[in-house]
Amino acid sequence: MELIMPTVSMGDTQRAPHLVLFSGPPGVGKSTLSYALAGRTGWAVVAKDGIDRTCERLDVTAWPPIAAYQIMLDLAALNLSHGVSLILDAVFPKNDFRQQAIAIAAQHQAHFHAIVCHCSNPALWQCRVTERPAMVPGWTPADWNEARRVATSYDAWIGPHLLLDAAHPLEHNLAVLLHSVLT
Repeated sequence: MELIMPTVSMGDTQRAPHLVLFSGPPGVGKSTLSYALAGRTGWAVVAKDGIDRTCERLDVTAWPPIAAYQIMLDLAALNLSHGVSLILDAVFPKNDFRQQAIAIAAQHQAHFHAIVCHCSNPALWQCRVTERPAMVPGWTPADWNEARRVATSYDAWIGPHLLLDAAHPLEHNLAVLLHSVLT
């Protein structure tokens, strides 16, 4: 896989970083596309499943469900404050956390990219959920019942976003994603 690094001239040391936020219910390709984008750009991925898995492994018992989202947003602010681009990979079902991410990007003059993943084919979506590999070692991904439950509590996106459909081939979605984020 070819690494695509934006060209930076010697006088362009203040180039604005990017904050890419992947959102959508489980099993629609967020993690796959997040890591594909990271592989092409060199930007790090912060995955909510990884944070949850670490807390589970450490037996953190008083872990509120929103804590991982707040950690992700804090890490985004820290990285952007140092001019480092970052990819956030999580469901982000509620507008409140999305708006916080937008505000963090604006505070640090970063380019914000909202990527909303979905699957227009319910049968394919169920197959993707039930057959997908674990992206985070030791973490059990959401099952079909959980994926459907999450989808019912998912707020509609407000504002500009790129909508990618898992019914399309990965190569197509990645090409659209790269064009959107890097141009």
